Amino acid sequence: TDQSQSPPISSIDLNNSIANIPLPLDQSMWAEPDANSFRVRGPKYLDDKVKINAGKSKLRLFAVDIVTVESPIRDKAMCANPTERVQRAIERERDNVGGNHMPPYIVAINLVLPSVPVYHLVMYYAVDDMSTIDGTDGSSFSRLANKFFFGESDEFRDNTFKLIPQIVEGNFMVRRAVGSTPAIMGNKLKQYYFRGERYFELLLDITSSSVATSVVRLSLGYAATLVVDMAFLLEGKDENVLPESVMGCCRLKNVVFTKKLRFTVPWNEDEDQE
Repeated sequence: TDQSQSPPISSIDLNNSIANIPLPLDQSMWAEPDANSFRVRGPKYLDDKVKINAGKSKLRLFAVDIVTVESPIRDKAMCANPTERVQRAIERERDNVGGNHMPPYIVAINLVLPSVPVYHLVMYYAVDDMSTIDGTDGSSFSRLANKFFFGESDEFRDNTFKLIPQIVEGNFMVRRAVGSTPAIMGNKLKQYYFRGERYFELLLDITSSSVATSVVRLSLGYAATLVVDMAFLLEGKDENVLPESVMGCCRLKNVVFTKKLRFTVPWNEDEDQE
């Protein structure tokens, strides 16, 4: 079958979808916000410093997980875990199980939270058309994404991946601590990269920065009253890769960490899949 594009959503049995096996975080606690609410570098930013509304997100958020672990898993991708959603979907695809909806490619953003117990917050994005990220659709984003996802330089990735936070609802202390300034995360945190045949996973270790740890711990303390949007971008540093686009975004809404969350354990390397 042609894996370059996903089937239309109307043809999908969602009960057997990668989005639902295993069940994600309660869907009242997350959503995909409007990427156009974020301001990004315009086509002539290097000359005029003008930012523009981002337009539509390039990738589609389809699941958010908060997974409990005994200690942070930094040396393996959650996408390679045989008990988590990507490998289970690949297995169903291999077995020709109907309604699986395994996208052509998946980008996962995995945050290690400075919490007790330790949580991994994992956001899964579908690439529904590979030309969006492989440099072939003619867009500035596709050119930049091709180098980011398929190039060899982790230093380039460290200097390119950008986060824009927005506190939609939250008290003054959290708003002041989090702010809304775009930040190149690899300059502040340790990032790890994992690439499989059908996925790319970026792990941000919040615990590697004392400043980020303090901000996130403060936010976790108010999580039940907090609505926060995050936009993930690839920074455009020359005209060839401008204007910028939002790669993917996520809204976390009044997350209750006391509710039972899925527990996962490290797995053996020889269990790693595609």
